[in-house]
Amino acid sequence: MEKLEHTVFQISELIGKERFGTLSEEENEVLEEWRRQSAEHETLYQKLQDTRYLSESVARLSGIDTRQPLLHMQRQIAGFTRRRQVLRLRQIGGVAALFLILLGGFWLVHRQSSLRQPPVDRPILAGGPRAVLHLGNGELIHLDTLQQTITQGEVRISKTDDRKLSYDSRQEKNEKSGKVVYNEIEIPRGGEFDLVLADGTQVWLNAESRLRYPVEFSGKERKVVLEGEAYFQVKKNPSLPFRVEIRNQVIEVLGTEFNVSGYKDEVHVYTTLVNGKVKVATTGRDMTLLPGEQCVLDTGDGSMIRQQVDVDKIISWKKGKFILEEQTLEQIMQKLARWYDITVFYQNPALKNKVFKGSVPRYAELQQVLNILEKTGEVQFHIQNRTVIVKE
Repeated sequence: MEKLEHTVFQISELIGKERFGTLSEEENEVLEEWRRQSAEHETLYQKLQDTRYLSESVARLSGIDTRQPLLHMQRQIAGFTRRRQVLRLRQIGGVAALFLILLGGFWLVHRQSSLRQPPVDRPILAGGPRAVLHLGNGELIHLDTLQQTITQGEVRISKTDDRKLSYDSRQEKNEKSGKVVYNEIEIPRGGEFDLVLADGTQVWLNAESRLRYPVEFSGKERKVVLEGEAYFQVKKNPSLPFRVEIRNQVIEVLGTEFNVSGYKDEVHVYTTLVNGKVKVATTGRDMTLLPGEQCVLDTGDGSMIRQQVDVDKIISWKKGKFILEEQTLEQIMQKLARWYDITVFYQNPALKNKVFKGSVPRYAELQQVLNILEKTGEVQFHIQNRTVIVKE
């Protein structure tokens, strides 16, 4: 028991240092080795990256509200310049480590109590309409609980149903002020949401994605910034081109429908044209797509390739399915992890490269989806809390 306690507190401190940039190379090796030891370790590691889990867990442990101090501490860190960062991080890193050491104790108590109780199997349900709106003044609004209309200047923001947010500008084009106010919609793991921008452009956002956009468009272009995956149905306006920035590329359109996917934990950005015409550009290169074509950008070396695809399969997530077209198990499980908000642990890393094809329902319980994959005879799954263990 004494050895277990020492390990938990040591690892908690290492995660705290990693989170705030003070982890040495030797300490990083220790932490990585610990993560590889078991699925339980990897689950704990992922939980300690979650701000909400941190604050709520420490509150349960200590009986105080820690959310605001923790968020304030993170905002302070984000605001420092590189020249001032090192000294300040040493100070704040100690506070962070203390938070995580406390959480280590919390986890230790929770683990000991859970060992004395029989496990309860609870189905992992599919994601649903969940999103957080970041207003220009810093206010956060959880859209699943939003009831009233929000007003920003001359723009009304309201939910038209339980999964769609709409912007309605009451000003004429020639009346619009030059000041641009930005909002950002954040879709968490296990979420999805639809958005109608002030110009009438419709956006469907997939899990673990975010979109930054003006409350109302002005100037010579309509520009938004995307992380993750979204489907765009752009309102046509030849005098005001619509541009989507995502990682190392810019997509320019006049009026069209396309899907773009570029998650930070993936090497490639995929732009798929449904109809119309788009130009995809990166540093020193550009490519014009026709319907049914896909541009694949390698964010590592900047190369771009064009390929013909089945558009219906690419946008199947928008229509309630996951159609798996010659995808590796790692690619499939990345999608499921975002949608079901789970952690995936591979007993044998070689399993990541197995290739599958077929179709699975998007709104089914996770176990049903995994059962379909198991029928191939290539892989088996075991669910432990919110961790899926993949084995042969």
